[in-house]
Amino acid sequence: MMGVTIQLAMMGGLVVAFPVATVCVYQLVSPLLDRRRRRFVILAMPAVFGCYLAGVAFAYFVMLPVGLKFLLYFGEGVAVPLISITEYMRLITAMLFWLGVVFELPLIMFALTKLRFVKYEQFQRMHYYVPAAAFILGALITPSFDIVNQTLVSVPIILLYEAGLFLSRLARPKEKGRKPIVQKVKSKVALMWWQFISFWL
Repeated sequence: MMGVTIQLAMMGGLVVAFPVATVCVYQLVSPLLDRRRRRFVILAMPAVFGCYLAGVAFAYFVMLPVGLKFLLYFGEGVAVPLISITEYMRLITAMLFWLGVVFELPLIMFALTKLRFVKYEQFQRMHYYVPAAAFILGALITPSFDIVNQTLVSVPIILLYEAGLFLSRLARPKEKGRKPIVQKVKSKVALMWWQFISFWL
């Protein structure tokens, strides 16, 4: 209990100090950003905290009850599974922290595209490797090796990447000479109609 108490105190201190550390990092990098990017970072900070809290809530209210129920009731009638306070706290802290970080993925993809550090096409090319990478990452995040907990982590990662891909497409900067989709469709339809008329004439 002494070790658990000290661990909880340290984690509580990190949580309380995180907003202060975020402001310090912003003050450090703000001279390197122009006015538009500084305004975007300031507006994005509440979304960062919101996404992290959403990930923590998902881990605490959805993933942990399902995962613990599977682990504690697996093999019921043959053996009585027990979990120590150390293992329980390790599982809780790992899930809360990493799921909060994972839920930042769409916002990070949107910000990287908006600030023109990464192009939307680069995210789109990595789309096919996401499921395999998600299950590998799920195996690394979850302390246990059961497929239930790994799936509960991997599936949100895949869905969050898809959401980030959609946001990244919305944040894609408009290039000169690039026509909207509707205008492209109209141009192709008009061209096909003109070719049809020309053929019969």
